[in-house]
Amino acid sequence: GWRAVGRDDAGVLVPGAPADYAVWRTGELVVQAPDDRVARWSTDPRSGTPGLPDLTPGRDLPVCLRTVVGGHTVHVRPGE
Repeated sequence: GWRAVGRDDAGVLVPGAPADYAVWRTGELVVQAPDDRVARWSTDPRSGTPGLPDLTPGRDLPVCLRTVVGGHTVHVRPGE
């Protein structure tokens, strides 16, 4: 979306540029796919499919440790 509005530098982490990002603590990362046929190919490390936090009910949810907007820290989890 940023490039569509003429912001070619947005959404990229490069030295010296202001950044927007969040740092999360997660448990196990998994590739979640509703269909076994899809899961078979998408778990192949060569596919480049990123793992996501396991959100199965009963598991600990991810915790946001830090949020940075425009290069400025706007949230730090207490005790971290």
